Amino acid sequence: MGRAEEDLHDELLGRVARSYFVHGMLQNEIAATEHLSRPSVSRLLAEARARGVVQFRIGPPVDRVRELETELRRRTGLRRCVVATNKPRALYGTSSRLGYVAARYLESQLAATRLFGVASSRSLSSVVDSLAAAHRPGLTVVDLLGCPAGSTPGGTGKAGECGRFLDGSGPNTAQLISIRLGAAFRALPAPFVYRSGRALDAALDSELVRGSLELGQRCEVALVGIGSMQRFDGTGVYSPIPAQELARLELQGAVGHLCGHFLRTDGSRVEAGVAPFVLGIGADDLQHIPQRIAVAAGPHKVVPIAAAISGGMISELVTDHTTAAALLSLLRADRTSGHREPQ
Repeated sequence: MGRAEEDLHDELLGRVARSYFVHGMLQNEIAATEHLSRPSVSRLLAEARARGVVQFRIGPPVDRVRELETELRRRTGLRRCVVATNKPRALYGTSSRLGYVAARYLESQLAATRLFGVASSRSLSSVVDSLAAAHRPGLTVVDLLGCPAGSTPGGTGKAGECGRFLDGSGPNTAQLISIRLGAAFRALPAPFVYRSGRALDAALDSELVRGSLELGQRCEVALVGIGSMQRFDGTGVYSPIPAQELARLELQGAVGHLCGHFLRTDGSRVEAGVAPFVLGIGADDLQHIPQRIAVAAGPHKVVPIAAAISGGMISELVTDHTTAAALLSLLRADRTSGHREPQ
């Protein structure tokens, strides 16, 4: 076989291998397309494997974008950044890729944890859905935000089989996580949002409420969401703060919220009294928890995430590919305009 014939053969080898391994064509379909017999196609595929035209690599699923994780960690100064790929959700049934990756990362961080605080919100529902069932009797999941649904006088709660509370109200993320992990649960049995400081003080008169808040301050790991100014869901199934109130907070410079604390772009907080009165872990107390994992993604979350990082509210971030890329673009733009990157 001369050089020209060898080149033509190698081109055919590449086409046949690509048709079979990349495009998923059947061998008889390739044979018809290339005017070959089916045994000839089989021999060409065997040759492609033997000569290294086709190479197989077996490894863990490619769920994360490691390059973006490294760059985001360098830009933000966060302890860890986890970036989920934007692969189709169908790979994990009803769970989102972000929820799957976040759940796996969270499970890896709880091995030696005894007190795990959760700021209940709907934004963390995909994490709950993706958690593997476990038996962790030595772990206590602590509600970091007021949420009376499903609580009992002893400070613990129990959800029904369908994931809703026995009183028919909406989901409490912290309680559902405790059930998935087979862990104990400590409720914060009081409403989250109050109309006045006096009403909030009255709720704080409860010894049970104060005890739960104090336990939350001792948590080793916290899981939180980050909200935009589009809505404020609190810990229930409805938005307790109307759009007009959110618009007023935007005029005060708020760009997002975390655990009920409204943040400006530089990470500073809108003062209580201007912001709603909420019952939950204080911003300073949250910052004293060693590991503060935020799960947040979406175009409206980019600026709030940057604000949470600037304010030192989180130590770790789990997000998706698109959000991570947009966050990096924002940080680069801030640097170009002379703003300091988060430390």
